[in-house]
Order: sequence, then structure tokens, then C-alpha cells
Amino acid sequence: MSRRTAVGGAAALGVVAVTGCTPRGIDARPGPTPAVKRSPDTDPDVALAATVLADEQSMLDRVLATVRRHPRLATTLAGARTAHTAHVDLLTAAVPQDGSSPSATPSVAPAPAPGAGATRVPARAAAALAALAREEDGLSLLGRRSAFAAESGAFARVLASMAASSAQQARALTDAAGRAR
Repeated sequence: MSRRTAVGGAAALGVVAVTGCTPRGIDARPGPTPAVKRSPDTDPDVALAATVLADEQSMLDRVLATVRRHPRLATTLAGARTAHTAHVDLLTAAVPQDGSSPSATPSVAPAPAPGAGATRVPARAAAALAALAREEDGLSLLGRRSAFAAESGAFARVLASMAASSAQQARALTDAAGRAR
């Protein structure tokens, strides 16, 4: 079984397939992401999964940092936390851990080291929610572009589903930020 098949199959088992439509305003085929260093034998979808994994982990770290700074937001952020944890788990299973995986850096922002305080969380809860909403929106755009870049149709559908999840989280967090003012 090829890595592309493994990535697509593992991803398809974990996420419900979405319909194939082309959103307006999205580059159909973005150029190769500079965040991933590939060797000639690295499957492009595995490299893409490593990049998306770094982005999802970074977003999960931001959500957790916000909960640490604003414990009262734990319930509000439970959906985002659950979604990003599931995405990280799914992508971790798809990226080989045998040393042959590409080295990836996150496209959204670097993930903070535990206890390093690298993630800045606004002091006001409403501002923290609004900041997370903007970051979710950015992650959704990256997810859509990644879906277009995927070579496997099953993996593209998974990435599109993750992008939709981030778009939904952005909307929910924007609404919550408005209520918290």
C-alpha cells in the first residue's frame, strides 16, 4: 500500500466526506508550500499532511492558551478544542513517525513551547475570542488551499472538511465575542 493510499484511507475513515465544490476567491492550485522540506521520495500528500498537522497543532495550542488565560471560556471553547484535537489525532496517524517524515513548520504561526508563554492571549475575554475567530478564519483559508493542493481525492475531502470546521468555529467564536462585550 502506498503512503498516498494510507493517508487517504486513514483520513477518509475519520471524517465524513464533503461535496466537491469550488469556493469563489480561492486559488485553485497553490504553489508548493515552502513550509515543507521534501526529499525526492516523499509523497506530496504526506508532506502536505505534515504541514496541516503543524497548523492544526498550533491552533490547538492557541485554544488551550486562551482557556488557561480565561478559564471561564472553557465551555465556549470546548467545540474548538474537540475539533482541533480530533484533527491533530487524525493527521498524526497519517504522518509517518519513522524518521522519514518531512520536517514541517506551521503556516499559521509557530506553536508555543509548553510553559513558554509564546502565545499572546488578550486580557479581555471578548478580545481573546475575537482573536481566535480571526485565527480560525485564517486556518480555514489554509485548509481550503491545502484541499486544492492534495493529490488524493479522499484526502482533499478530509482537508475541505477540516477547513469547513475551522470556518464554523470562526463563526461561533465571532458570535461569542459579540455576546461577551
